[in-house]
Amino acid sequence: MALIRAGLQRLANVFSGAQAGVLSRFATHLAPIESKSVPQTTKDVIAECNNLIEKNASRNFAIVHLLGKQWRVTDGDLLVIEGFWPPTIGDKIKLDKVLLAGTKDFSLIGRPLVQPGLVEVIATVISKGLSHTRTHFKKKRRKQYMRINFQRAPQTILRINSVEIASKINEAPKNVF
Repeated sequence: MALIRAGLQRLANVFSGAQAGVLSRFATHLAPIESKSVPQTTKDVIAECNNLIEKNASRNFAIVHLLGKQWRVTDGDLLVIEGFWPPTIGDKIKLDKVLLAGTKDFSLIGRPLVQPGLVEVIATVISKGLSHTRTHFKKKRRKQYMRINFQRAPQTILRINSVEIASKINEAPKNVF
């Protein structure tokens, strides 16, 4: 009995010791992790991103907010947008509400939008029309009640012409006026 009590007291001392406890005792036996080469300052990261923007090495993408939905777009994409939208066929549109933009190497995240003038997303309206016919069927059992409604919503199809990161990061915005 005394042997068990002594063992329990040793365990209690390990878990509630004067030092930092069990974790510090186990952590001292770990080897230090070698740090990889990471840019030391944000200036280095911004400079590297600006170099990648100038090279235009990879395909750009953007997430735009359009008619209450968010779309991930790249060059040449087609968007089918449901609901009424005023632009006519052939109109070129600049999508201003860019939430995020980037390449395979880096991303620019907006809070909530990316800085105006930094990213340009140009699209063209290809066609306007109605969607396929949707059938709404209602029935109540044993009540002799059936209704069939058909619905076609207006649609607009957009082609994304280009997604370009127009200027350097942390540069003063260009005044268009």
